[in-house]
Amino acid sequence: MRQMLGPAEALGAPVMLEVACRRYLCVACKAVVLVVPSTMLAGRRYSASAIAQALALFGLEGQSPAKIRGRTSPDKIVGATASTGWASIDRWCDAVRSGNLFPEARACRRRLGCVRGAIPPTKASTVPMPPRSAHHC
Repeated sequence: MRQMLGPAEALGAPVMLEVACRRYLCVACKAVVLVVPSTMLAGRRYSASAIAQALALFGLEGQSPAKIRGRTSPDKIVGATASTGWASIDRWCDAVRSGNLFPEARACRRRLGCVRGAIPPTKASTVPMPPRSAHHC
């Protein structure tokens, strides 16, 4: 079981869900492969749809990070620094710009770069990305 945070439906109330995962052992190389629902992202607590919604609210609608946190995070108790912002938004924007989050969303990455005053899109952002592949021995 893994925890996944964010709204269960578009613009819905944020929740914390327990998500079932399956582990499989590759008989050829003995690697263990963890299979999770497609909305889960490796190394992220929030679902892909929650992150995409938060980035859209931030980059396209110009909502404040504090307001977006209230619409995305089920945590109701936050620290003093979280009352004016949300560090996750900055981390997600940086990850999109660097290609580590939603690498296929080049147009979104260019938009976020303009909104956040970041480095303009690199030449790498115009290079086609290979499709994601499953485990290969």
